[in-house]
Amino acid sequence: MKKKLYLLISVMTFGCTTIFAQQTDVTMPNMIPVEGGTFMMGNNAGSKDEKPVHKVTLNSFFIGEYEVTLKDFRKFVNATGYKTDAEQPDTFRRKHGLPPRGINNGSWKMNVNNSPVPTTDSMNPVGNISWNDAMEYCKWLSKSTGKTFRLPTEAEWEFAARGGLKSKNFKYAGGNILDDVAWVGKNSNSRSHTVGKKMANELGIYDMAGNVSEWCADWYGEYYYQTSPEENPAGPGNGSHRVLRGGSWANDEGRMRISYRNNEYPYNSARSLGFRLAIPGEPVVKKPAPVKADPMSDLDTKGFIDIYGINFDIGKAIVKAESFPVIEQITTYLKEHPQVRVMIEGHTDNTGKAELNLALSEKRAQSIRDEIVKRGIDSGRMETKGFGPSKPIADNKTAAGRTQNRRVTIKKL
Repeated sequence: MKKKLYLLISVMTFGCTTIFAQQTDVTMPNMIPVEGGTFMMGNNAGSKDEKPVHKVTLNSFFIGEYEVTLKDFRKFVNATGYKTDAEQPDTFRRKHGLPPRGINNGSWKMNVNNSPVPTTDSMNPVGNISWNDAMEYCKWLSKSTGKTFRLPTEAEWEFAARGGLKSKNFKYAGGNILDDVAWVGKNSNSRSHTVGKKMANELGIYDMAGNVSEWCADWYGEYYYQTSPEENPAGPGNGSHRVLRGGSWANDEGRMRISYRNNEYPYNSARSLGFRLAIPGEPVVKKPAPVKADPMSDLDTKGFIDIYGINFDIGKAIVKAESFPVIEQITTYLKEHPQVRVMIEGHTDNTGKAELNLALSEKRAQSIRDEIVKRGIDSGRMETKGFGPSKPIADNKTAAGRTQNRRVTIKKL
């Protein structure tokens, strides 16, 4: 008797999901909602095809929590009898200027030693997959589930790898320490590994750095960034190579940065080439909540201003990205008033320990100053002071009874 499985269809609603059930014989992959928004794509310090950094705005979409695994791909092959490009006769390969099949261009069923992949590796990402193979898998899964599966565009891939609207501006997808987030040449033992064993990124997506390089939907264009449209770019209209992103278990650190671009013929494959799925999301980009009118105006009339709503990482004195609009307003004021010097007075939750309160509030003030310095303001124009806890603007207590303060006071000196 066939097992009755349920298809989980996630519908994005400002980061929340609604779950529906539908019977199917195909397992629905775990898909992560990525809320649409605007980000700066590329890297001016990278290779020439990563330049220039340019603004991109994307609609919401969904992307696979994991890379497609050997287990996933085997279901497709068992259901359809499909043979990958690498498994086609050598005459086909020679037609496209490729060498005969071997370790790097062999069957997805074979490992780097040219031996059958053991069943214990069934949750490793599938390799030796061409772009054509990935597209055939998407067509089959779409037909089987009724959902529109596809490869992510290059812009969608980079936005998701950066953490979307939750980005903390890490160097690699998920962190700044490569060994924590990626299987690469120095730690992989020259092979892929079970998906999801390294740290996820800010959106809960795994292995966007390392394990296998991932095909994107786009044709590759070396100078595409110079003419890329701002809204939902999908690559050049034609080309000879398709885009690959993320680096693999066979690569060094240089290929792990989020902005790194690679490319290959769509019919070519290698042990280290795989893919990740995507599904279209909402057709309209959600706009971030508008920032309140200039909160700095009272600084000229009163000489000080209390600002509420600057948030920090839990247990740390690191300003969250969601509070950057407020930081930008402070920075703008200081740029428009180059003679003004200010005191940044930090406040904090009441930890119950006076010394800790002062230390934490001072660090928060310093963190705000550091963010402003990053935006071009001389640190000599700002002093910092830790105030400790203060009476909240409203009765705003945690379950443990501690008062919560997200307040910073800016004073003219």
